[in-house]
Parts: sequence; structure tokens; C-alpha cells
Amino acid sequence: MTGTAYEDKKELEDIYGLPVCKIPTRLPIQRVDEKDVLIVNKNKKFDIVIDEIIEAHNTGQPILVGTSSVNDSEIIADILKKKGIKTEVLNAKNHERESEIIAEAGRRGSLTISTSMAGRGTDIILGGNLNHLLDGIEEPEKINDVKEKHILEQKEVIELGGLYVIGFERNKSRRVDDQLKGRAGRQGDPGRSKFFVSLEDDLFQIFGNP
Repeated sequence: MTGTAYEDKKELEDIYGLPVCKIPTRLPIQRVDEKDVLIVNKNKKFDIVIDEIIEAHNTGQPILVGTSSVNDSEIIADILKKKGIKTEVLNAKNHERESEIIAEAGRRGSLTISTSMAGRGTDIILGGNLNHLLDGIEEPEKINDVKEKHILEQKEVIELGGLYVIGFERNKSRRVDDQLKGRAGRQGDPGRSKFFVSLEDDLFQIFGNP
């Protein structure tokens, strides 16, 4: 089972003999997928994406920025760090912290920059992963306190619009793009996605007209 195979239905049937059927979601999808933003060059795109991140971050909305390269993820993180904004970077260099980063990625004010994590199966839970928040806590009073705060934070994040997925570029595979934006709006949660594309992106260099 996968959430993105339908786009490749014909290929899966022709090559592997696998029929593909679509199963309706358990709850209606509330995620808003906004139109792509087209920018002339990549340097200008960095400026526009950083402004978009800061604007959303100032509201407290959790953000997931998806990049196609480790280099781009670190450039964005460095720029934000210089502006005094804390980020979590998930790429091949620090994959050992993946579960911790994902567990916190849906919390109010969280900002996660990730490379090639689009298809990972763990949901980003709005308000944070409760099991992670309760890890190591044994006192009943503290457990109840954490649970109450978690419920309140979930409500706050939902009111802010849920997880905001920002795609730093379109990938060569549409499935990868679908996987990335699919990190938001899970299980009927609100969410939104937006991709930023420049004429200097690899996609244009490979498939664009000369």
C-alpha cells in the first residue's frame, strides 16, 4: 500500500503486472495545495523562500521545508540561524536523530528542513508525538500535565492551519513531490503546501527546451 502509486498506474501494470486501485481516505483531505511560485533564478528563490518561512514561522505554524540536496538544506538553515531562527535539519549527516526530529516537527513554532525524507512512513503529529513527550516520565501528575498541554498545543496548531510544507523545488518524479506535500494534512488534519521553482532548477536544466 502506498499513497502515491496511482500516478504510475500504467507503468506498474505494464511492467510488473500489478493492478492499482484507489482507496478513499478515511477522513476528507483538508490540506490546501497552493499554486507553484515561479522565480527567475535560484539566488532570488533563496530570498523569497526565506521570507516565506519567516512569515509563517512568526505565526507559530509548524513548517517542513523539503529540499533535493543536502547543500540546499544547509544553506537555508545557515541563513535562518544568522537571523536568530532555530531549525532542525534532517539529512544524511544526522539521520540518527530522525525519530526525535520527526516527533517534534509538528509542534508549535517548529521548523524542520529535510532532504529526501518525503516517503518516510512516520506521521508528523500536530502538537508533537505524545509518546515522545512522555518518554522517561513516570509520575502520574506529570503525565497528566503533559497530556493536557499536548491537547492544548494540538488545538493551537490546528487553528494555525496545521503543518506547512514548503517545497524548495519540484523533483524529477511527481511521486516524490506528492510524498512531500503528503506529510501535511494527515488523517484529516488541516495543512498546506507550496512549491517554489526557479528556471535554474535541475528540473528545467534536464527537461527544459534549449
